[in-house]
Amino acid sequence: MKKILIQITAGVLLLFAACDKNTDWAEGTLSPIISIEDLRLLYKGTSVSLNSNNLSGATQISGLVIADAAAGNVPNGVLIMQNTNRKKTRGISIDMGAAANSYQLGDSIVVTVNGATLKNENGRLEIVGVTASSVKLIAQQHTINAQNVTLSQLKANPGDYESTLVNIYSGDFNPTPVMGETFSGDKIFNDGSAQISFHTEVGANFANRQLPSTASVTAIALPYQVASATAPEISLWPRNSNDIKEKLIILAWNLLGALGNEVSSTSNIVNVNMEPSVLSRGAGITAAAAGGSFASTFPINVDKAAAIAANAYYQFSLKPKGKAKISLAALDAIFRIQTNAAKTYIWTYSLDGGISFKDIKEPYTWTTGFSENNGIQQPQIDLSHLDDFKNITAEKPVIFRLYAWGGTSIASNNGFRIGKSLTAAQHSLAIGGTVIEQHIP
Repeated sequence: MKKILIQITAGVLLLFAACDKNTDWAEGTLSPIISIEDLRLLYKGTSVSLNSNNLSGATQISGLVIADAAAGNVPNGVLIMQNTNRKKTRGISIDMGAAANSYQLGDSIVVTVNGATLKNENGRLEIVGVTASSVKLIAQQHTINAQNVTLSQLKANPGDYESTLVNIYSGDFNPTPVMGETFSGDKIFNDGSAQISFHTEVGANFANRQLPSTASVTAIALPYQVASATAPEISLWPRNSNDIKEKLIILAWNLLGALGNEVSSTSNIVNVNMEPSVLSRGAGITAAAAGGSFASTFPINVDKAAAIAANAYYQFSLKPKGKAKISLAALDAIFRIQTNAAKTYIWTYSLDGGISFKDIKEPYTWTTGFSENNGIQQPQIDLSHLDDFKNITAEKPVIFRLYAWGGTSIASNNGFRIGKSLTAAQHSLAIGGTVIEQHIP
């Protein structure tokens, strides 16, 4: 026994000796690249000279170029890039002068920042002291992911979105643009949750386009000081004309003033070639009062099959008038989903009068914004790619159903509402499309 104990003791001592010899558990080559998020955290209110010491041994950042220099709507001489690390997307602006124009949307680059300076420039974090030789092009034409946000989220957490690409699914330009009013300059854009400055440089190649009244917008979020402001504020800078998609609404519900518990709601925006539509509930959901919306509580259903069996759905129909033909482009909706409510939903449609239904996309699960009482604009549903939604006629109308499931309570915080509508121009539910052939009475 004594011999065994001596052997065990010797083994333990050898183990500790080995550990002491390798006390640097990170022994090896440090990564030369630091995330943009970690780089941004170095700024504490005063300019920072970047070096391998404060960069944790790194000397470079990497990411995708998100500014479209060719279109001209970017601060002069500034390259803007973003990357995603630890499921967080962060961006940074780099002052490079004329060299910034050498890079295109979707370029994957590595930038040496050792020796450069991180500073505040007009309210935005910017790296200065980077030359063309400090940038290495890795690949081109990468897909750039945009973060889906509401304007209230953007304004509440500007640092999370600054110098990144964001999507706002629907909003109105205020006041309503008149014929001949263009993008050029500063406009006010409102998505119902908040309003924000929308900036287009005078020299941008789309500056003289007609400004639409309602649009979905993809843009770079950048601090900017408009003439009437006392300090820079987060604003939207669209990259090019493709970032602004005018909403051509053919059928919609504006629920401003609604009580929420109405038995049904008739569309109050209807194209002259369309029949009015009625928004209703399936027998499995219960009407609830909630201003500016069409509201219900849903039962606890574990999956789509259970929701279908329980008739837990919202429904409306789309029917052209007379000989009109309609093609659909998109479906937009604002939902207020409470903490214990059904969180997973799917849009379906029927062409046979409700006998059978097809899925439009995969089910979507909402994971955030449960305390947002005004509702949140949901990801837009693209309808343009489905042949069933092309050349719709009165002989073959479409019924839409929204099934939802995954709730955890039938007693509290279980509301799933369509809406709110906070302004007379904000649609809680809308269908965009094109009239192919008009109805002539």
